[in-house]
Amino acid sequence: MNKEEIIKNEEIQRQLYQLEVYKQQLSRLQEELGKIELLKLELLKSIASMEGLKQSKEVLLPLGGGAFAKAVVEDSDKVIINAGIDIFVEKPIDGAIKDLKETCEELEKAENKIKEQIAKTLAAIEQLQKELESKISVVEKGQVSESS
Repeated sequence: MNKEEIIKNEEIQRQLYQLEVYKQQLSRLQEELGKIELLKLELLKSIASMEGLKQSKEVLLPLGGGAFAKAVVEDSDKVIINAGIDIFVEKPIDGAIKDLKETCEELEKAENKIKEQIAKTLAAIEQLQKELESKISVVEKGQVSESS
């Protein structure tokens, strides 16, 4: 193997490593996107529940294991929401809905940024794969002509 072939092989190895790094990055981004989507769904369910609470004071109270009890909310004008790590605040229901909608909007912005990053990473992966295929093809052709 001459010096040029060794350099090409090392370059191919570096690019294979870079490809693996991109794939891991893509996996982390997709995982983060999934978490954001779940959180957004949870917020949208909460908003819908609060909107329903404005119409009727009767709710289903989850007991766990798929069991529920019918309950009547005494003060349906206010709800208690999570304002941070183990901090809960009582707010008027309309204010809580507004806050949750704002949080949803922030999550959508984050979701869009992650989708952009996913698109860029996929483009980089595709480009790198094309380069690798080309280099590997050249190396294989060189080895075939040497053995002939």
